[in-house]
Amino acid sequence: MSNYIKYIAVLAILVFIAGCTKERDETSKTSFQILADKEKELNDREARVKLKEIELEEREKKLGMVENTTNPNIPTDTGTVPTQNMTQVQKDSVKKVEVEKKKEKKKEIQKEITKKFENPTSTVKDYYEYIQRGINESGNFESNMKKAHKYFPSRPVDKLKSGYRNTKQFTIVEEPKVLSQKDDKASVVAKVKQTQVVKKDGKDSEVTKTLTVTYNLTANKNGEWVITGNSVKED
Repeated sequence: MSNYIKYIAVLAILVFIAGCTKERDETSKTSFQILADKEKELNDREARVKLKEIELEEREKKLGMVENTTNPNIPTDTGTVPTQNMTQVQKDSVKKVEVEKKKEKKKEIQKEITKKFENPTSTVKDYYEYIQRGINESGNFESNMKKAHKYFPSRPVDKLKSGYRNTKQFTIVEEPKVLSQKDDKASVVAKVKQTQVVKKDGKDSEVTKTLTVTYNLTANKNGEWVITGNSVKED
């Protein structure tokens, strides 16, 4: 009987020890799993942060490249982005900027052409300006007469020179004004006073005349008014 009790006691002890060992194993296993899960969660979090950093960096690069293509004169830290490395969107942006610049340039040209069409008197004024310079500026007669000839191309430059070579003074009495204007044709009138040195009885003498000059003008293909002819009336 005593042996049976001993056997039961030993068996109970073994069962208790086995139970404790299993519990410790399960506890250890649970603790290990928790640590593993926490480590995985931490790694996942770090990975997400890294991905966000990469995404943010890529966005900043794209933003910088777009700004650079919109304003091509501003270089980035690595210099101007070569065209061959640009995305299609960036190429389109550059093309759009170029188109807008061409449009603005075209508007400026059109505005200037319109201005010239509306002001044929400016051609006569410029013509007079170079005549006065040729007379008043010593040594610049030839070059100024050539410049004046551009405004009156139908008049031979040699004839223009001979008409003013002996002119001592040339003043504008009445500013040029439009008599008529239609499409690419215009008529402008002005009054000038011209003093010339002429030979008389072997001596130089001055002759002053007041002239009313009417100019016929035509606008060329560039919208520039040019003098095609004139008529002179002495007052």
